[in-house]
Amino acid sequence: MIETVIRRLAADEVDESIKLSSFAFQFSLTPELLERRRKSLKPENVWGCFIDGKLAAKVGVHPMQIWLNGRLAPMGGIAGVASWPEYRRQGLIRQLLLRALRAMREEGFAISFLHPFSIPFYRKFGWEVVSNAVLLELPPAKCGGFATRGNMRRIERPLEELDLLNRLRRSYASRFNGMNERDGSWWEERVLTDERYCFVYESATGEPQGYIVFTLRDRLMNVAEWVYLSREAREGMLNFIANHDSMADKVQIKVSAGDRLPFLLGDPRFAQTRMPHVMGRIVDVRLLAGEFAFRPAGGPTRLKLRIFDESAPWNEGEFLLEIDADGRGRMEPISEADGAGAADVPFLECHIRALSAALLGDVRPVQLYEDGLFAGDASAAEALEARIPAMPVNLIDFF
Repeated sequence: MIETVIRRLAADEVDESIKLSSFAFQFSLTPELLERRRKSLKPENVWGCFIDGKLAAKVGVHPMQIWLNGRLAPMGGIAGVASWPEYRRQGLIRQLLLRALRAMREEGFAISFLHPFSIPFYRKFGWEVVSNAVLLELPPAKCGGFATRGNMRRIERPLEELDLLNRLRRSYASRFNGMNERDGSWWEERVLTDERYCFVYESATGEPQGYIVFTLRDRLMNVAEWVYLSREAREGMLNFIANHDSMADKVQIKVSAGDRLPFLLGDPRFAQTRMPHVMGRIVDVRLLAGEFAFRPAGGPTRLKLRIFDESAPWNEGEFLLEIDADGRGRMEPISEADGAGAADVPFLECHIRALSAALLGDVRPVQLYEDGLFAGDASAAEALEARIPAMPVNLIDFF
């Protein structure tokens, strides 16, 4: 009889996990990079499906923090989802994702994000698109023409100025939903790699107001990341990009779907490719309701929600959502005893995907109601929308 076991990886199984990732995502590692990957991979963050003692499939759940309505919230980042080809289409990834959802709930993660290889696949398990990105491709010269008085300073050793970069990025990230917090290893391994250049924009008085990280090769300037805390910093860095017109025929910049950059440039006729970027999911609706910073109002809001969630049965059923005047939320199941008290409360019915899009993304409840993804009372959709802050969604990092 075949024995199937789902459990977290042990320390001596790290190499097997890396080998599976290397095969599934088609990359190879030098001895130096392999050793770095061994040190950074935490086996307790990887769920493996073992068949007769051999690793057949795996799912990583990385504990992270993201900004949500001006606060940091715990988030489980799904990554490294892979299986060996002889074990595919046997439901192993499904089993791992369901186990990961239970583990995230047990560990207090109300939300989860991932970068999908297939949107329809992850929608089956309750994740929904919450962030879109737009890839801009244009001649560098189209970026210039702004009047600024500051200067760009090249950082020779970015890791030695990590406190400055992290401070700038944190101030920028708190203005959006979805941006994650970074530690030093994230910067070193994922952002400030050897082939990238890093410059800081400083105002005329010497105050750092932004930075840009990019590569430059084969006449392509690829902006891996740029952060700005003022209009002056953004315009100064655009002028800086334009000054590379003798070295690059094209610059690539990835921005969030709501970014106004194309509108602000003198000639916005250039390639702009919009693409789904991040999927998100509410892991535990009751936990999120208590953590979510709703918009304050003149009085309390009460809504009845009927939620469908095939992959997380603790989210299924009818709930009473109560939001006080200060924006503190509370969600409890509607029992037979208190059902009568909620009889006249505005009612909404939805799948967990739609609710995830409304609370974690930039799709508004009234839009979801108009599109048929919320059903019930229009007044309930309007009331919910009034209490959800209209924060722009942006997630730079890939994990």
